[in-house]
Amino acid sequence: MNEIPVPLQSETRALDALIKKTITQAETAAGQGPGDRVIFLGNRHQSFPTAVVKDPVLEPVDKVVWMVVMLAVRETGGNTAFPGYDAIGKMANVSSRSTIARAIAILRATRWLTLCARVRKASGRFRANVYALHDEPLPLADALYLDANYMAFLQHVQGHGHARVRSVA
Repeated sequence: MNEIPVPLQSETRALDALIKKTITQAETAAGQGPGDRVIFLGNRHQSFPTAVVKDPVLEPVDKVVWMVVMLAVRETGGNTAFPGYDAIGKMANVSSRSTIARAIAILRATRWLTLCARVRKASGRFRANVYALHDEPLPLADALYLDANYMAFLQHVQGHGHARVRSVA
């Protein structure tokens, strides 16, 4: 890049070399498709499975809700309270609770999210759900094993108030 007489950090010199290499790649790829390139300069430790990004069934809001849940899981090392709708909405910039509910239903229907158990108090009153979040859609046999009510769930959401959930189910 620019020749600067002051000492530079080794990281800056490495970045300069990467930029020059990328420029060369863009120049030699001319006529072979898009020549644009991108270099990611942020922290790489917050990654998400490519499969969730590329999933053709999931809409952007479904993917972002999956990512928000994953962030909550990562912050605690893999065992955490499922984030509430308010927390998901704030992190995903989604103000509609019904949109969040729809995304969770779609994630469950597509087996990115599994409802493994419903926890009840001794009185039988509902206490909590236990979910598993997956880095790829769970095979059907595994989903049926972990969620005995999965098929009943799919049948139930075929009458869901949102057409997208009905379609996915």
